[in-house]
Amino acid sequence: MLNLVNSPDSLLASFFSEKNPDCLILITGPSGSGKTTFCIRLASLVVEAGLSVGGILCPAVFASGKKVGIDQLDISSGERQRLGVRSNNTGDSTVGCWHMDEAVIAWGNQIISGLNDEDIIIIDELGPLELEEGSGYQQALHLLDEGRYRTAFVVVRPALLPLAQLRWPQAQICSLGDVTQ
Repeated sequence: MLNLVNSPDSLLASFFSEKNPDCLILITGPSGSGKTTFCIRLASLVVEAGLSVGGILCPAVFASGKKVGIDQLDISSGERQRLGVRSNNTGDSTVGCWHMDEAVIAWGNQIISGLNDEDIIIIDELGPLELEEGSGYQQALHLLDEGRYRTAFVVVRPALLPLAQLRWPQAQICSLGDVTQ
């Protein structure tokens, strides 16, 4: 099912009205469409609703209007570490122009492996490392494969959505749409 969603408020309202336990929702949209911003707002709304939320967010870091890094944020504690920096090198833990810090990925896997009783889990995001290379946030794949969640919201880029749908055919798809909309 493909739902075009224009706000985390409408997604959360839909979730509460349908009462879907054990629900996996894949959030997708083109680069710059606000997937992480959407997840940040969603986490805030979940807390406002009196529910528990855990997982990781990966907000971009900007300097002088340019994206210079990617942080990893533990939703539960608010702790933040630098996950990725722009790099011209290729190799292990490099995605496009980003070199990912293995220690921070390991920390992310610890956070994810500790999730067990939250009402809502948010994973921002599962990308090429996880879905194509067998590295990255492998604990997230295990958690989702084993159904160890009540409701999970997982960001997946459009190019990787077919792989995610093959892996989790029960997942609902919410598309944020084009940035120009």
